Amino acid sequence: MVDNRLRDEVRQGLRNSNSALRAQVDEMLGALQTQTEALASAKEAVSRTTAEAESPDGLARVTVDAAGAVLSVWIDPAAFARTTPDRLAASVDAAARAATTDVRARVRDLMAPVTAWGADKVDLPDLTPGAPSVRNLVPTVATEFDPAASRQTVPDSDRDDVHDWRAPIMREAHGG
Repeated sequence: MVDNRLRDEVRQGLRNSNSALRAQVDEMLGALQTQTEALASAKEAVSRTTAEAESPDGLARVTVDAAGAVLSVWIDPAAFARTTPDRLAASVDAAARAATTDVRARVRDLMAPVTAWGADKVDLPDLTPGAPSVRNLVPTVATEFDPAASRQTVPDSDRDDVHDWRAPIMREAHGG
């Protein structure tokens, strides 16, 4: 009789532990669903993000997309009478850099709620040692960029004389 009662207590303890574990897993799944929805929303917002900046001298205005790719360049018609080609190139470069800096800040702000998720949430390794983490599923947005570090060798005929416009401004957290 004592053995049966002990077994029943052990079983009940296991059932209680199992229920608590199920509740934690359900909470994790709900939080992961919320993060997935937030990521989809942020991705959509980022895809529509652009930035425009004007050079300090007002000779050039550049619009870039969320990746920093140039969408349009406007040059003041009077620029050709007021400046040299080198100065105009520097004006376009300054406007492009300013627009890229602006778009990076906008993308970082849009992604902040998604990339900050999870620090206070229960994660799989918290429940099962050695399990993969779901905290690092979302790539982070690069906030600093060194174009020289990622510049590929480009034939001189294909190279822009001021800046390699093919250089990326975003990277994944674990990709490099």
